[in-house]
Parts: sequence; structure tokens; C-alpha cells
Amino acid sequence: MADISAKNKIDLFVKELSARKPSPGGGAAAALAGALGSALIVKVANFTIGKKKYRRYEKEAKAIAKGSEALRNKLCAYIEKDAKTYNQYARTKSGASMRKASDCAAEISKLSAQGVRICMRLKKIGNNNLRGDMAAAELFLRASAKAAGGLANDG
Repeated sequence: MADISAKNKIDLFVKELSARKPSPGGGAAAALAGALGSALIVKVANFTIGKKKYRRYEKEAKAIAKGSEALRNKLCAYIEKDAKTYNQYARTKSGASMRKASDCAAEISKLSAQGVRICMRLKKIGNNNLRGDMAAAELFLRASAKAAGGLANDG
């Protein structure tokens, strides 16, 4: 099992998120939620691959796993990118920096919406023993898309 202790990056991120400072904020949290949802898609796809019952979906499940790994990596990168763009806005209060922050949130929303579509397909072809993981993935991705979309529209 992974080391999910009080000394790891997740705990540090959560503490930073709750601090009284401009970032990380809602955009970074939305990106994290999307990354978590994408990671669960990869998990379900991996538990589908190699199972006799799902053999006819093997190729598609592999493509979903690969694409969702890329999606997870992009969303993870947006955690920091969102924080940086919002910090720039907080420093400058310029229209250009606000547009960059809004564009960043819009991209998080777009990526997460893409994850929702992938999730919908995997719910139909994926390993039924992981229905709870699929439900969590969908909720994380929908929350990410909605939250980031709201942030993008604020700019």
C-alpha cells in the first residue's frame, strides 16, 4: 500500500488549501478532483483488462487506460498551474493575468468533462466488481468540471 501519511504531499496540499492565502484554491482543488476521478478510471480499466468476461472489450479498455493516464497527468499538472496563474493574478490584478487564470480553470473543466465521457463508456464495458470506483470517478469528474467551469466564468 502507498504511504498515505501525515508527512506526504496530499496532507501538505490540503493544509495549503485551507491556509489564508490566494492559492491553492478552488481551481487547484478541482484539478485534483479530476485527477482522482481519472485515476479511478485507470484502475477500473486495469481490472477489466485480462478478464475473460470482458475479453471483447480488451482493446477498448487498454485505450481507455492509456488515455485516462494521460488525462490524470494533465490534471495533476493543472493543480500547480492553476495555483501559479492565480498567484500571478493576485500580485498584478491585471486583466491579462485574470484571463490566464480563467483559461486555466476552463481547461480543467474541459479535461474533466472529457473524463466524464470516458467514465460513461467504461461504466458500460468495465469490470462490474468496481461499480463503486466508477461511481466515485464520475462524481469526482463531474464536481471538477462544474467547479472549474464556475471559476472560469467568474473571470
